[in-house]
Amino acid sequence: MNSLETADRFFVRLRRALLPVGKVESPPEGLRSAGVLVPLRISGGAVSVVLARRTERVPHHKGQVCFPGGSRDPGDRDLLATALRESEEELGIRPGDVELLGSMEPVPTVTGFFIKPFVARIPDDARFLLNEFEVAEVFDAPLSLFADFPRYRAAETTFLGKPYKVYFLDYGKITIWGATARILHQLGELARQLPPAGATAV
Repeated sequence: MNSLETADRFFVRLRRALLPVGKVESPPEGLRSAGVLVPLRISGGAVSVVLARRTERVPHHKGQVCFPGGSRDPGDRDLLATALRESEEELGIRPGDVELLGSMEPVPTVTGFFIKPFVARIPDDARFLLNEFEVAEVFDAPLSLFADFPRYRAAETTFLGKPYKVYFLDYGKITIWGATARILHQLGELARQLPPAGATAV
């Protein structure tokens, strides 16, 4: 089996492990709904996650690593529409190039958002058209990095009356943290739980 066949089988298994795209959770009181796209593709022969780094010009989360997405606009049909719209506006990812795989559990943030992640496969040769005001750069990071839990650091706090971990993860000279790291930790956990390539997923 070549690496492409292995990757294709991985995406089939991942789709089965994810939540349905249409599953909607209401945000806790005081939090605002947001949607992000978690784009995956094959890069360097391995499954990678496409991430963006924000500019220093944006009003919030300056210089932080993020997924394309944002808060829901009145014209958005749902949070998936929000994620797709923002992905096109920020990175130039056209909705027609997005193969939706599923969704993940929403992530509450201490900055007041309730983020719903939508996982998708994009073309391996996708070229990005960056919104230069919002996005400083886009880069690939191997999915295997985010399934390697000893690499994470965590700070303990309390949020919404419950214990809450803030994750940090270094990738080269970049530190990924906050909601993005929490989403990646959840994705890494899913990847670790998938059956091996030769097994039949139930």
